[in-house]
Amino acid sequence: MKWIFAFILLLNYAFALEGKTLIIEAPMGTHWAKWTDSQEANVQRLLELLERSETGKTLITMASRKARSNGLTLQDVIKAGEGSLTDTTLIRKFHPESPENVAFESRSQIYINRHLAWREGLLDLAHELTHFVYRENFNPYTVNFSLSDFVRSTIEGKGGEMHAFVTECRVMKELFTKEFGVDSNCSKIDKGNGEMDEKRATELFYHVGGFYPQLKKALTDRGIAHHFPSLREEKIKFVSSAYGLPYPLAAMQEYQTVLAKVCENDRRRLTYMQQGRAPASVEKFRQDVEHRCPRISQN
Repeated sequence: MKWIFAFILLLNYAFALEGKTLIIEAPMGTHWAKWTDSQEANVQRLLELLERSETGKTLITMASRKARSNGLTLQDVIKAGEGSLTDTTLIRKFHPESPENVAFESRSQIYINRHLAWREGLLDLAHELTHFVYRENFNPYTVNFSLSDFVRSTIEGKGGEMHAFVTECRVMKELFTKEFGVDSNCSKIDKGNGEMDEKRATELFYHVGGFYPQLKKALTDRGIAHHFPSLREEKIKFVSSAYGLPYPLAAMQEYQTVLAKVCENDRRRLTYMQQGRAPASVEKFRQDVEHRCPRISQN
């Protein structure tokens, strides 16, 4: 039976910070040489440098195992790019003649900003490998795909932004101890006993500055403000390069983008199902679509 790709959706789980300028502010003299023309050699060099860190060594081992499970090498997964991010592609497959039978597949690709100096590239690699290794796949086609869960998962979830930031700070402390002590954000979460304060790290992501009034209102209007007790009108610490916004707002916009694509594809699948499918199964799916996509008109 010939399958068609009914849906391909790019989800930038990382919301990667462009150049990490808000995280890494190393003194002059600590930057290494720029990348060479060989992408493969650059990636291999970054991996060799990261492996000098105990945290990095563990990440590389786990990432290599995950890549092999998909028939790839780690070098296949990591590429040079214009920014540092992890793209995960979710593919939904179904045949027009049996649209009720759906299969899902996901693939991830890491990009490291080729314009960074070696040290910043290495720290970005630790950040993105955390997303790649630990980020749990989600299915936006479920009826309970909610805004509050998506925002919190993006920031606080396993393999989310907080997790990647803490891992990056651990690598920084293990390999660049002097710079770690003066870093504006990593030093804020150092417990001083070799551990990082994850609760404090999470709070930093909810500092949204002047965006606080509009974000608080948007969450209140949706009845989900109580899910975000750490939201503060303090100076912004982290900004998503994908949207140029603090992460809570960026995640909200990403949610709307994902949901719009999901609804578009579900509407197409509903059309297929209405062509000869049993009325009961069509009606159940139509109700699910209406619940998730209330603005979709009935056909």
